[in-house]
Amino acid sequence: MFSRVSSLVSTLCLLNTLLPSPAAAVWPAPQKITKGEGVLFLNQNIEVTYNGAFVCWSSSSIPSSEPQPHVYPDHRSSLSDEEEEEMLTENLAYQQIPYTYGYTPSGFKSKEIVQAGVSRALTGIFNSKFVPWILHKPGTKYEPDLSELEWLQTLEIIQTAEDEPSAFKPLAGEVDESYNLTVSESGNVKLTAVSSIGVLRGLETFTQLFYQHSSGTFWYTPYAPVSIQDSPKFPHRGILLDTARHFFPVEDILRTIDAMSWSKLNRLHVHVTDSQSWPLVIPSMPELSEKGAHHPSETYSPGDIEKIQKYGAYRGVEVYFEIDMPGHIGSVSLSHPELIVAYNEQPYHWWCAQPPCGAFKLNNTAVDEFLEKLFDDFFPRIEPYAAYFHTGGDELNKNDSMLDEGIRSNSSEVLQPLLQKFIDTQHRRVREAGLTPVVWEEIPLEWNVTLGEEVVVQAWLGGETVKKLTSKGHKVIDSNYNFWYLDCGRGQWITWENGLPFKTGYPFNDWCGPTKSWGLIYSHDPTANLTEEEAKLVLGGEVAVWSETIDPMNLDTIVWPRASVAGEVLWSGRIDENTGQNRSQIEAFPRLTEFRERLVKRGAASALTNTEGGYLFYPLVRDFKFPVGAHTFFNASMGLVETALEHVSLKSVLVLGPALLLANLAWWLIVRPAWQELKLARMAGARPPKIPSRLPFSIDFVYKSVKASMNYQNLPMWKSLFVNANAATVENRIAGRCVVMTCDPENIKAILATQFSDYGKGEPFHREWKAFLGDSIFTTDGDLWHGSRQLIRPQFIKDRVSDLHVFEKHMQTLFRAIANGGALNGESQRVDLEAGNGKPVDISDLFFRFTLDSATDFLLGKDVKSLSNPRQEFAEAFGEVQRVQSIISRAGPLNVFMPRGSFRKSMKIINAFINQYIEQTLRLDPNDLASKTDAGYTFLHALAGFTRDRQVLRDQLIAVLLAGRDTTACTLSWTIYELARHPDALKKLREEILRVVGPTRAPTYEDLKGMKYLQNVMNETLRLYPVVPFNVRLALKDTTLPRGGGPDGTLPVKVLKDTPIAYSTLVMQRREELYPPVSANFAPVDVYSPDRWFVWQPKPWQYIPFNGGPRICIGQQFALTEMAYVLTRLFQKYERLDNYMEEIDGGNPTLRAEIVLQPGDGVKVAFWEAKKA
Repeated sequence: MFSRVSSLVSTLCLLNTLLPSPAAAVWPAPQKITKGEGVLFLNQNIEVTYNGAFVCWSSSSIPSSEPQPHVYPDHRSSLSDEEEEEMLTENLAYQQIPYTYGYTPSGFKSKEIVQAGVSRALTGIFNSKFVPWILHKPGTKYEPDLSELEWLQTLEIIQTAEDEPSAFKPLAGEVDESYNLTVSESGNVKLTAVSSIGVLRGLETFTQLFYQHSSGTFWYTPYAPVSIQDSPKFPHRGILLDTARHFFPVEDILRTIDAMSWSKLNRLHVHVTDSQSWPLVIPSMPELSEKGAHHPSETYSPGDIEKIQKYGAYRGVEVYFEIDMPGHIGSVSLSHPELIVAYNEQPYHWWCAQPPCGAFKLNNTAVDEFLEKLFDDFFPRIEPYAAYFHTGGDELNKNDSMLDEGIRSNSSEVLQPLLQKFIDTQHRRVREAGLTPVVWEEIPLEWNVTLGEEVVVQAWLGGETVKKLTSKGHKVIDSNYNFWYLDCGRGQWITWENGLPFKTGYPFNDWCGPTKSWGLIYSHDPTANLTEEEAKLVLGGEVAVWSETIDPMNLDTIVWPRASVAGEVLWSGRIDENTGQNRSQIEAFPRLTEFRERLVKRGAASALTNTEGGYLFYPLVRDFKFPVGAHTFFNASMGLVETALEHVSLKSVLVLGPALLLANLAWWLIVRPAWQELKLARMAGARPPKIPSRLPFSIDFVYKSVKASMNYQNLPMWKSLFVNANAATVENRIAGRCVVMTCDPENIKAILATQFSDYGKGEPFHREWKAFLGDSIFTTDGDLWHGSRQLIRPQFIKDRVSDLHVFEKHMQTLFRAIANGGALNGESQRVDLEAGNGKPVDISDLFFRFTLDSATDFLLGKDVKSLSNPRQEFAEAFGEVQRVQSIISRAGPLNVFMPRGSFRKSMKIINAFINQYIEQTLRLDPNDLASKTDAGYTFLHALAGFTRDRQVLRDQLIAVLLAGRDTTACTLSWTIYELARHPDALKKLREEILRVVGPTRAPTYEDLKGMKYLQNVMNETLRLYPVVPFNVRLALKDTTLPRGGGPDGTLPVKVLKDTPIAYSTLVMQRREELYPPVSANFAPVDVYSPDRWFVWQPKPWQYIPFNGGPRICIGQQFALTEMAYVLTRLFQKYERLDNYMEEIDGGNPTLRAEIVLQPGDGVKVAFWEAKKA
């Protein structure tokens, strides 16, 4: 059987290497296209007209042996002087367009723009010599016969409207780039567009219909008749080019613009200066480039800038510039050191993202005077050709201002008003110059700077950034680094010393790897998960070419054809509107391969996408199904069962039963794993290290896993898996099923964000958790998940999160319970609050009760009063369900053997409690329901306004209750655990609370967000004790993880469909190699140190206490607000803690990792109230 399966797999893989049928390989894909199979030939005699006037060109560059271009008859001798003057003015025939790239318009007149476009288009056909043999297998007939030639006769260009003044320097959407193109069987071509830019786009499409015959003197299209209707999905489609880290000569930039125009990209964003260099010549300030450029020869003069901008404008590519500020400006220090703070400070990671550091002094009037002079020189020269100017604003490090003698603070409260004033001033100058400001996302999101409504925000950090920006009404350019940073995956550009730094840096990957392959770039949708109104604010996107490891030698191969791939997403849209589905890589790949060849033939040294002969148009495994042999085996077993039940006696069935059981066990434990191994062997990528097992089917591993969970030893067990394998990603096969485990931030990022569509909860997870969490946001994928998230998202808007009343009403009960030493025995119990000083209490138990009370109050409008009842039935049932569910989920395929009696009993209690409130709510009519939400908001009443489905209401309530109770209670418990062990941290926290809020006043939402040390305390707690320490996703298709495969762990990991991927944020956030070296200012990784957050910020995806990506915890702000409120109220009242945990756990906290991470031994402490003044 194994040989049969192997043979079938080999045969199917071989079939998948066949070429597709020919298609009109236009890139980017037009919105609508129909084509035929007729052949038409093209030569230089084609008659070209523009709005009825002839267009022709000189023959200076065409070899004399080739056909000469058509020159129309000169009728001027028969015309009067007036008629001749009119003809010379109106008729383009006598302009004699040169048949080379050398034709440059004399100005921005539509007819001259079109003339130049015709010249480039026909040159692109006749001079590129593109014979498409490389796209076909050897021996394949791919060319038409030359016996009977049908010729193209005319190219008629019609522009239906006059160009607006802004057509050649437009804001996004101000120019209509649409066009219609038809090629008739009789040889007539008609190109219609509203604008001259639309004509240029149509001409580029026209060039892609043609190939050169191998004879060398004929050009043909095999697609007649052709009909194309086309327009861009997004108005802003660009490339960011960094010319500061490495300099690019003007000719390289002009070549990039050419290739952009071929790809229908229309914005070149030049990041012209940075801390590394200042190559921009400012005539009134020559010292900037004289001292700031890498070399005197590596500068851009005013003439260079004008040449670049004009060159782009003639091709429909707007070139605009960025001078990044107030950070990333260190090169100014070389000529004006008095303006810059923290220049080249070390260790650099405390002061900036990469060396050399340097930022403007935010409170220095000399900076304002400097920028006024700079802009007065620069803006008038760029404004004629650009609509935008980018003022930067990314990665400004708060610590820099601690070195600024005029500030001496890194507090956001101090710096934010200064930054607001700085941005306001510079943007006013940008507007006064006739330009529109652009900024990076940190300005509005991290710094909360208010921007003008016309300001465009460039987003790069991924996750839900675009959602956050558009929901606030900002216009957005998307440059998500997870997908569209073209420089990623080339390794570190910073060197490492031997010893610990070497080990920390190894294997020296860069921060944003792996390389963004064309397939990953193609998978990105800038408007994913946005509402229709939010999507309208996304202007488009830019791929980024940061040049730490890029210079003129490798520029083309880095940029092309991957920038063209993003170009298709932005021009054509990620969704094919004709099918309603995502565009297919399989359909796109042949077109991209052909377009790459056209790029090369026209002068752009594009990287490869394919082998010669076109053998790899399809993946080796394409939607692979069970081999016939495997299906036969499985179906035969099931057929025997059916036959036995229908036709055989009970006695016979009892005899045959064991045999049938063995047959099915053989399928699941032997045949299926063998087939999977065959399939994995043929997939691209590599395998990670395998966890050794002593017993068959890794039964010993399952036993250890369940035992570790029951004994709260999950962290040591998981760490041992990775330490023993010397890897951050490993695999095992449990009961015949392959399982991958990882603590690698790059792999976790892929699972949660960059390859989000590849991984989900999966049906097994849904099935295992359905009895508890139903079809809620935590158990579903696809449309079900999206619907759940959209249903509950409105309940976590800022107005809801910042309503602190629901927390305050339960704080007094919590204070009484603390003084009582535990839960009250009824609400009416009298408690002497002063007598509670120094009384030991398990504060963790009280926090779980407090958060259950506040959560049920928020959700249902009535709390369960668990703080006032030592034995609360619902609370105990909820805890028991979580305990059993956690064991079930860890048992994997063997969970069918787990006892569930207590689980079912507890679920009846939970459902009965929740359902009574649902029934009460559903008995309300719409008016009563509206009055309920107006008078006193509850989650259930608001949710019932959207759906009356009892099951939906139940599922969402349970899910939010689980998250709302446990997230906050666990983090508060761990915070008190650590503060009791670190009285110095508690002292600093209380000092900040008293300074900001005072001893009695209830804090506001703004108070909580503004207390830096309080935020540090919570961040440090969540770093050591992330809420959900272990998680699982299921591969929804055959895919890969970015790294962890192969001997050195650098290759992508093969992942089969339905493979569980277990990942641990708990292990990842404690990996020493992800942190700076231990020093006086930076405590060891396992040490609780809120102060570390003053000098350190984690890199993206190395700190994700609430997960990340589209499924990031929707209630995280609610949880963080509740934590901050409770801690503030506690330490307004109490000034110190006595720690009793040392005698219980010896200083080694017991990590009870079930669904959430909670203290396994509780948190026994004593609170001491501050003496009253």
